[in-house]
Amino acid sequence: MRKFKGGRGRSVDLVAEARADAEQRHAHPQADAGPRARRGAAPTAARPAHTGALIGVLLVLGLVAFPIVSVVIGPASRERIEGYACAVTGCTGPGMATAGWLLITVPFLYAVTAVAFWSRLPGRARTAVAVVAAPLVLGAYLFIPSRRRDLDDLLDGPARYATATGITWAWAGLALALLALLVVAVLADTRKTVPAESRRSVPAERGKAALPPVWAPLVAAGACLAMLGVALGRADPVPVTADLAFPERTFTVAGDTLTRTSADDQRGCAGVLDDDERLAGCVRTVRGSWTTDDSDAVVRLAAVLFPTEDAARERRGPLRSGTAQAGLDGDTADVVSTSKSWVLFVSVGHADGRAIDRADRGHLMWAASQVVYRFIGHQVGLLVAPTPKDGIGPRTP
Repeated sequence: MRKFKGGRGRSVDLVAEARADAEQRHAHPQADAGPRARRGAAPTAARPAHTGALIGVLLVLGLVAFPIVSVVIGPASRERIEGYACAVTGCTGPGMATAGWLLITVPFLYAVTAVAFWSRLPGRARTAVAVVAAPLVLGAYLFIPSRRRDLDDLLDGPARYATATGITWAWAGLALALLALLVVAVLADTRKTVPAESRRSVPAERGKAALPPVWAPLVAAGACLAMLGVALGRADPVPVTADLAFPERTFTVAGDTLTRTSADDQRGCAGVLDDDERLAGCVRTVRGSWTTDDSDAVVRLAAVLFPTEDAARERRGPLRSGTAQAGLDGDTADVVSTSKSWVLFVSVGHADGRAIDRADRGHLMWAASQVVYRFIGHQVGLLVAPTPKDGIGPRTP
């Protein structure tokens, strides 16, 4: 294109001039372009920074508060957790081992899942995730042993050994899960860096493997579940069945041999007393009957299990010592007592149900004492024989 000015013509390439002008503007941006861009980007960057600061504050507060809270509410909280688990599982060995495993595993899997999906969560969801994590982590923290206290000191109740087994193997599951996560991540990264010629069907790529976020929770859950199987296989049975509570068909104390004639167990405690509400909150009941070769005494024991010792003492409080079991015939001497989480009802009388004379009461109660001592001995692992006193002793010394 040509342009004429002042009588002299000059060939001007307008396209080249426009291109040069555009390149000049690109090389020297406007003075206010940078600030405008920065001002526009500031709100977007502020939100992650604000969320990260809030999460950091929560973590610091948690590290400071957890030891304090564990000292203040630790014993009561542990008792409530164990009591609730006992009530739900029936206080069986496998059930309580699973409960102990869940105490440690659930917070861990929750944390793994939260980390895996963290980048995809909005700011408010991240705060909610952190808040929910606090009670889960605190619950697990309460059952972590220290230098001054081992795991057996932290646990109580008839199923404490099964619970300890579950907690122990849960920690093994966490270690296995962390190892599995590391191995999978390394193998995935190695596969991505292998040259294309060594992989016929997969092209070469750079960087780390683009694994889906769900892979980490799945791998961790698989490792932890494997250790749950080991815990269930190694958990000690809890004596909440008749065969475990009364393992001996016969036993002899001070020359007096007692023979078990019947035994049964049930979930709950229906039928132990005339009014079931007096034992509300019970978990299981084991019963047994014994006869003795020293006399015609018949001893009937009903042991009612409660989730905690406090619950057992609370239910025992209003019961008179002479409270009789439901469904018994004839004259009986009745005693109510507690042993840890158990409320014990023992009734003794003559085999034919006749009235109990004052002269017979001593040796009848002696037979009842032997049965109660034997039951408690199997619960605590220490068999101790009763001592004759206060007119209670064998019929034939």
